[in-house]
Amino acid sequence: MRRKRLGVALGGGGILGVAHIGVLEVLEENEIVPDVVTGTSAGSIVGALYAAGVNLSVLRELSQNLNKGDIFAWNFNPHSFIQFLLSNLRDMASLLDAIPRALFSGKKIGQLVEKTTKKNCFSEIAMPFGVVAVDLITGKKVVFSNISSLPQLPETVFFQKAPLGAAVQASCAIPGVFEPVPYQGTLLADGGLLEMVPAPLARLLGSRKVIGVSLKQKGSVQEPQSLIQVVQRGINIMNLQGTRFDLDSADLVIEPLALDAELDDFGRVTELLERGRRAAEMALPDIKRLLY
Repeated sequence: MRRKRLGVALGGGGILGVAHIGVLEVLEENEIVPDVVTGTSAGSIVGALYAAGVNLSVLRELSQNLNKGDIFAWNFNPHSFIQFLLSNLRDMASLLDAIPRALFSGKKIGQLVEKTTKKNCFSEIAMPFGVVAVDLITGKKVVFSNISSLPQLPETVFFQKAPLGAAVQASCAIPGVFEPVPYQGTLLADGGLLEMVPAPLARLLGSRKVIGVSLKQKGSVQEPQSLIQVVQRGINIMNLQGTRFDLDSADLVIEPLALDAELDDFGRVTELLERGRRAAEMALPDIKRLLY
């Protein structure tokens, strides 16, 4: 029996996105290879690498060797900026105007993707693939894809043949954490602001059946301890309703995470990989019924 055309939508969630690799490993081990892949934020990183043909064993090794320095690059010289703050404390208005748009540049994310895939443009990827970002100027959803024949949708801007690294960097640009990315008259930020799990996009790209992988943390979480955790938790709370809408477009949802997972905990990569695997293994009977 011929399998139905499958799309896998990989949701956002910072370092939690490592769990996507475990999910994809289990699918491939059971001869279930997605026909379409979409990604938002962290999901766009894993999705880009996978759609470009990077082997999952390489993705696993890359994630286990990842550290904060591979992702985070200061958007300013910390020493000089502290000196500037101290000299301008009395003029609060000027101080606020001079603060950068984000703590980190985000360029390392795009560079990591292009270096690992050895691809610079969406058109170089054969598998149907799409990434979601948001234009901070218009508030519209921005979709990067290698599919040219997409229907025009209200409040959505489509870009084909775009730079792969810049698109992924834009999708990961958490407001206040990573610098927004200018591209062809837009100013782009984290796609999770509008579509945390891009299941609607997976269907738009031609999937008959869609598996959504949601990194939403269930219930209460530990008290945020850093600026990054506060910002990400705020975005997650604001997007709870939107995420439920996204998942309505999925035929099946995999949720790998328990409530104790931390956003930027690079020391738990191996655990996150295994959580992704376990969640996919538990969903396998339902996945097979869905596809055949």
